[in-house]
Parts: sequence; structure tokens; C-alpha cells
Amino acid sequence: MPHLLETLFQDIRFGIRVLLKNPAFTSIAVVALALGIGANSAIFSVVNAVLLRPLPYQDGGRLVKVWTQFTGIGLPNDQNWISAPEFVDLRQLNNSFSHLAAISSASFNFTSGGVPERVEGAQVSASFFSLLGVQAQLGRIFSQGEDQPGRERVVILSDGLWKRRFGADRDLIGRSLTLNGQSYTLIGILPVDFQFPGDAEMWTPLVFEPADLDPGNRGSHGLEVLARIKPDLSLGQARADMAIVTRRIIEQNPNYPYRDFHFEVRLVSLIDELVGDLRTPLWILMGAVGFVLLIACGNVANLQLARASAREREIAIRGALGAGRGRLIRQLLTESILLSLLGAAAGLFLAYWNLRVLINISHSSYPRIAGAQMDSAVLGFTAVASLMTGILFGVVPALQSSKADLHESLTEGGRTAGAGPGSQRLRRMLITAEIALSIILLVGAGLLLKSFANLQHVDAGFDSSGVLTMRISLPQPRYSKPEQLSNFFRQLMDRVSKLPGVDSAGAVSALPLTGQGSSGTTTVDSRVVTGPNASPEADWRPATPGYFRAMGIVLRRGRFFDEHDTQLSEPVAIIDESMAASYWPNENPIGRRLKRGGRQSPNRWMKIVGVVRHVRYRTLEARSRVQLYWPHAQNPWPAMSLAIHTSASAASDAPKQRLVNPESLAAAIRQEVAAIDKDQPVYRIRTMAQILSDSIGRRRLLMVLLSIFAGMALLLAAVGIYGVMSYAVTQRAHEIGIRMALGAQRRQVVGLVLAQSLGLIAAGVLAGMLGSLVLSRLITTLLFNVREKDPSTFAVVALMLTAVALLASYIPARRATQLDPMHVLRQE
Repeated sequence: MPHLLETLFQDIRFGIRVLLKNPAFTSIAVVALALGIGANSAIFSVVNAVLLRPLPYQDGGRLVKVWTQFTGIGLPNDQNWISAPEFVDLRQLNNSFSHLAAISSASFNFTSGGVPERVEGAQVSASFFSLLGVQAQLGRIFSQGEDQPGRERVVILSDGLWKRRFGADRDLIGRSLTLNGQSYTLIGILPVDFQFPGDAEMWTPLVFEPADLDPGNRGSHGLEVLARIKPDLSLGQARADMAIVTRRIIEQNPNYPYRDFHFEVRLVSLIDELVGDLRTPLWILMGAVGFVLLIACGNVANLQLARASAREREIAIRGALGAGRGRLIRQLLTESILLSLLGAAAGLFLAYWNLRVLINISHSSYPRIAGAQMDSAVLGFTAVASLMTGILFGVVPALQSSKADLHESLTEGGRTAGAGPGSQRLRRMLITAEIALSIILLVGAGLLLKSFANLQHVDAGFDSSGVLTMRISLPQPRYSKPEQLSNFFRQLMDRVSKLPGVDSAGAVSALPLTGQGSSGTTTVDSRVVTGPNASPEADWRPATPGYFRAMGIVLRRGRFFDEHDTQLSEPVAIIDESMAASYWPNENPIGRRLKRGGRQSPNRWMKIVGVVRHVRYRTLEARSRVQLYWPHAQNPWPAMSLAIHTSASAASDAPKQRLVNPESLAAAIRQEVAAIDKDQPVYRIRTMAQILSDSIGRRRLLMVLLSIFAGMALLLAAVGIYGVMSYAVTQRAHEIGIRMALGAQRRQVVGLVLAQSLGLIAAGVLAGMLGSLVLSRLITTLLFNVREKDPSTFAVVALMLTAVALLASYIPARRATQLDPMHVLRQE
């Protein structure tokens, strides 16, 4: 063992000296490897944080999200949260759950500990924290019964809010805090790493009032439901139990359209719910950076093979002095591993900064990515990757160099190891593989780029240009009466509409593409739902009169809401064109009646007065369910999002009309809100263009990253082709000199070199196209209005790579024409 260690240290010292003697070779190899290893480490840290790391809850693999779904509707990704009566059904009828909890997203006007602030939070069942296995770091969690009327005035804060507003005051437990104008007792502070749902920082008990549990409210799906499967049951057994629960709900509620539209209760594991649709994109990125690393390895292996000819005499002398082939291979592999470790060290530096950039640009699109870091798992991955890389690009050159013929190598002018036919064949195979891998990445990036371009041309149903949005949630104690809610928003819209630079202003309960909104069963008077988007469910949205104009939503029939639609007037509604086609195909729906809830619902019938364009409220990729709007004044909601469309500047000296910057109006609108209620905060201030951009953030990030990796692959492949062809020109210098001495023209010499490279390019392109067919099949779910075998993308990629490869080959070919035949022949 001591002898082996001594030999190993000798190999390492000698390898270091060799690398230092060849700084150009070492620098080029380290940079290539750093790019590949760094990209792999950065992406692996993201994969580890998002996909591989367990959920930060007790026994997170047994946690599931509960959905209801009407599978007969036919809309993609169309699933519903749970209504309060359905939650009670699940609690009473299931035999699979040890815990069940309901969550209602909420935000609170928080006026304790500083200036008024709107804080994101949630109302949750008393069992919520027990279900997740979370205990308070200070104080306690909710106890049984604190989600009952009269006992719900308690609150729990996140660690971040506690530190930000109260400086981590440990004596705060038991004190009163003012939320929405009411007094709540603080009972606990959660651990620093707890987060659920979303960006919540404050939790209060969820209380069901008698009206919530009314059977007529069964179609109002506003609750997120989590469950913990019993320890002795599997997810499959729990799903079988939900099929039984589904049948019992249908049997107990024959008046609801459950049976006609194939009602189901579905269970999805919580980890799949959080990251399920990210698995394919992230593994594709992991494969992409793996390809980049393979191409980098190919380039370094080619450098090693080219360098072998210069080291033939050195290796032959060592062999003649008694070094066996195994000893030579070990020495050469040691040098390769040293190179890869240097590349890994530089790559970790690159990965650290790349990871920071990734987190900053994708934290809103990729859940759990904020936890990505250069931890022990990433360092271990990098260490293994660097060792495997060193062996991968080092073993073949080592085998090739160590089998040199001693007599031939020691003879002046010997060319066995570095220039033999086996070595040349291997170098061509490496370049062919690099071209193929580059083609695969370029095709994938091209397909995603085309999908993204198609997505940006989708008709979303509204105009996002020049629209500023913000949200206001009125506290219930101060605005407990419907007329108080409607008066506030009526006054605010009047004030905002008169501000300079405002063209129109309105408000709606939930803006498009924000993931918010309510839905529920909608009943039509004496009409059966039919048509391609048939659904008992409709998206519900109260709106003020100016909303449709502010958002550029086109009126198809009838009229918009106006100031005459009040609580004292006849209830009216506006529907979208999808609802009109489903409920009244080939008919005019104006004047027809509908209402929220089932036929027995106490809600009033509303007369349809208008039909508007369909708006994609959920995603740009797919149509949303049918949409129902009603005047906010007739059934006011406390939480509304403002939409303010800016007008053109009236500056007479401006050569062209220009839009007022929407964000410049935010301060003025805050002042108008304060003029009505000085304690009312305004939050989520964004332009509609930002919301639209954020909605496609995941697609954009995947497209950009894959394009970057494809570009790196193309650059590395071009460098590899250039290196191989330069070496080939050097090896054929004697032949080229003879040809030129015999009268060969320069274009013939260029053609000779390019013909040699064309064979490599053609083989690489063909192999790459075959591999691209496999990749395109894997990313089908990520494409939008693009065929997986899109001929234009394949053709453009093939032509682009061929052009780049020929350019990389032309440079050494051009240099070959500048050889002096007499000088070359005298050297030989």
C-alpha cells in the first residue's frame, strides 16, 4: 500500500509538471471542461432542489392534494377545488385519510407593528399544521375547535413576517394584533423554513358559516384540500376509496349535474402537484448539459490524441526504460483526471454564479428553486462527474498512446501513436458524435423556440398594452354591508377615471392569467348544456362597468354593464362567446336567464345583456371554461383587481402620440385610495404585460436555457471540427505540397480538404437527425402548435450546422493553400 501511494503521488507530481509545461493545451482543456461541468452542476442543483429533495414536511410522500373534476367537459387541465359541502362529504365518507384539511387563500390588512401592509396568508382548518407535521418554533399551532365560530380570533405568523415587523420579539406571543380591523391573538411563530401555501405569511382558522354548508353552495369550489393517507394504505388504495366516495356523493345529490358530466374525486401526490409538470423540462435540461459535457469531452480527447504525436518519443523512452503498458496508461489517466479536477474547480465557480442567476430569473416560475444551493449533494455530483469525465476523455487516448511501437517511435520522424489510421479514425468518430449531439440540442431548441413564437401570437381575448393592474381587499368588519363594498369601488373608479393619462378604468375579481378566480355550477333556465365546451361549471367574475373597455375585451352582442346596473335594478349578466355557443348554439342568448348554483339555489336569476370575447384566464395554451360576469354593484365582492388603461399623451410637441407609462400612475392611484380610506393598502402592482410575460415564464426559461446549451454545443463542435481539420492539413502537408508542385489550383486544394470534412458532417447530421426524432417525441408535451417532426425546424438546423461546420473546415483549408510546396518538400 505505501508503494502504491508513493507511485500515485509520483504520477500526480509528474502530471502537474506536464500540464504546466503545456499552458495553452491545459487552458483550452480546462475552459472546455469548466463550461460542461459548471453547467451540469448548476442544473443538477436545480433538479435536486425541485425534484429530488423530499418535501419539508413529516412523511411528505403520504401527502396528497384532493381535486374534483368533470371529465366529460373535454377541456384540458380542467379541475376544480372543493366546495364546503363537498369537504364535509370527504371528511365523513372517506376511509383512507388520517388527516384532512381545507385551505382558503386570503390576504389581510395588517396594521400592527408599523405602517399598514397587505399580507398574503391563508385561512386553514385546525388540523392543517398537524397534517403537515409542523410545530411552532415559538408558541403553538391551532388546536381542535379553533376553527369553530366564536373561537377563530387567533393567528400564526411566519418567521419572516415576525422578524420583519416585530424584530423577532419573543414576548409577542399572547398579544393582540389587528387584522382587517379586528383583534386577533397571536399564538405561534412557525419555523424559518416553513412555506405553504404559496407566499403565505399569516394563518388564521377557516370557519364554515351555515351559509357555506348550504346544499345550494355545493357548486362553489373555493377550497384547496390536502390529505394524509393512512400509514397502512397506498396511493392506489386511496384512489380506489375515492371512487367509492364519488359514487356516494352522486347518489346523495341527484339534483347536481355530477352524473351527466362524469364527476370524479381525484388524488394527486403533493410532490407531483408542486412539480409534476416540471419533471420533463428539468430532465431535458439535465440531458442537454450532459450533451454539452460529452462534446467538451470529445474536444479534449481530440486534443489529447493530437498531443500524443508530440509525446511519442517521451512515452517510447519511458517504455524502453521498463515502464509497462499499464503503468503508462495509469500515468496518462492521472493527467486526464487532473485536467478534469481543474475543470471541475473552475466549473464550480461558474455554477455558483449561474445558479444565482437561475434563481433570480425563475423563482416565480419554478417552485422550490429558491432552495437550490451548492450543497453536499451538488459537490458530490460534481466530484463524480469530474472523475467520470477524466476517465471518459482520457482512457481512449491513453490506450492509443500506450500501444505505440517503440522502434518506430524512437526512429526519427516516427508517427505511430498520434498519426496512425486508428487514431485518425477515432478522431473522426468523435467529431461525428459531437455534430450529432449538437444537432439534437439545436432541433430541441428550435422546436421550443417555434412553440414560444406561436404562443405569443395566441389571441388571449384581451389587450395587455398600456394596462396597469393592482389589487385591493376590503376588510370585512369595516365593509360588512354590500352597499359599502359597492360604494367604495364606485367612488374609486370614478376618481381613477378622471386622473390625467387614464383612458378607462375598471375592476374584476380576478385578472386573466393570474391563477386566481372562482367557479361553480351555473344553471340555465329551461336549457340543457350542449356544444364543444359543455360544462356545468363556469368561471365567475363580478366586474365594474369599465373593466371590459380597460382590458380591450370585445363586445360580440348586446351591451356592457353601466351605472344603471345597481342592487335596485334587475339582475343582469354578461357571458362569453364560449358559453353562448355551449348553452345556446345557433341562437341569440340576449334576454335569456341563468343563475349561480344549482336549480334549487337561492341565488337570483340574471338576464343576459351581453356577450363578450372568450378570455384565456388560466393559460395561453388552452381555452378556459365558459365565463360568467355580473355587475359588481349587484353582488359585490370585497377583493377586486383594478385594471387601468392609459391614454395617449396629448403633448402638442410630440411627433407621435405615445402611451403614458402605466407604472407612473401607481402613486396617484394610491393617493385616491387613501382619500377614500387612509388605512387601505394597495398591493400586487403590475402591468398586464408583466402578468402576460410571467404566465409563459417557464416556457421562456426552458427555451432560453436550451438555446444557450445548444449554442455552446455548436461552438464546441465547430472548435472540434476546426481542430481536427487543422491537424488533418498538418498531416497531409507533404501530399498537398506535391499536388501544388504538380500544378493543383488553390480551389482544388480547398475542395480536397472540404470533401474530407463533408463526409464527417454528413454522417454527424444524419445521426443527429435520427436522435432528434427521439428527442422530439420526448418533448411533445412541451410543444405548442408545432409538430414533433416539424420539417422546417429540422431543415433549418441541418443547414445551419452544415454551414458552421464548413466554415470551421474552410479556415484550415484556406491555410493549406498558402503552403509553400518547396518548403514542405524540403522538410520531408
